[in-house]
Amino acid sequence: MSLIKVSLLGIGVSLFTFAKLNMHILILLISLEALMLSLLMFMISFSFLYATGFHLFLVLLTFAACEAALGLALLVSLLRIRGNDYVMSLNTLNF
Repeated sequence: MSLIKVSLLGIGVSLFTFAKLNMHILILLISLEALMLSLLMFMISFSFLYATGFHLFLVLLTFAACEAALGLALLVSLLRIRGNDYVMSLNTLNF
């Protein structure tokens, strides 16, 4: 039961970080990854507590891996084009 509380705290902290610390895109991607890891921890503890299947956990794990790879690829391409990872530089549309 305490693992569920820890994972809910992690979800809250990562959502707060995503909402408030949005200066760099790297910080946003790290907070999204922390959110996915907290959700994974919540799903695995929920599955252990109620003895359900791990199907939803595996789907969420797959989405987390795809999200991390896509975020890293977008960050690298943005750094090559712009030279920085500031969120404010995304407001201009001239690439």
